[in-house]
Amino acid sequence: MRAAMVFAWTLFALALAAFVFALISRQAALKQPEPLPVMGTMDAPFKLTNQWGETVTHEQLKGKVWVAYFFFTRCPSVCPIMNRNAIAVQRAYANNPDVILVGFSVDPEHDTVAVLKKWSERHEAIKGKWHFLTGDRKTIYELSRQTFKLGVEPGDKDHPIVHSDRLVLIDRQGRIRGYYSGMNPETVQQLIHDIARVLNEQ
Repeated sequence: MRAAMVFAWTLFALALAAFVFALISRQAALKQPEPLPVMGTMDAPFKLTNQWGETVTHEQLKGKVWVAYFFFTRCPSVCPIMNRNAIAVQRAYANNPDVILVGFSVDPEHDTVAVLKKWSERHEAIKGKWHFLTGDRKTIYELSRQTFKLGVEPGDKDHPIVHSDRLVLIDRQGRIRGYYSGMNPETVQQLIHDIARVLNEQ
């Protein structure tokens, strides 16, 4: 009789433990945020030159989580703020080789390798981590307009080129997962958070 009671209580304890485990697992699953949406695909080939005179292609970014944006060094307003805010992204992932920043100059004739090198030094860019790219204007403008769906147009004497302030998050599969204002430190912090989410995706 005593053995039967012990056996029954053991079965009850095991059933209760299984129920509690299932409940905790369900609650944990419910707390998981929805995956970031897929907003497009970065599938356009490019071959450009960075501030160290190195060739950078779209193939080199495959398998990386990277942040793309468009700027130019003579920009009097948006670009200095965007680039200063992007420093926070570099700092957050300085020790993670899978996270890259890529700035495409929309003024490639002026933004030579030498000019971008000085710009890079001003922003403490880590070699191999943060690329400032120059090269063929047509390629860069097509990337902005057609691939990333970001406008870029001639401006006026005060703002010679009008372009987007967005930082674009691209995952390991080359999919666009988010757009963030590079002018707003709060949205840049959201970008930093979302990079971690994308990194942790299976």
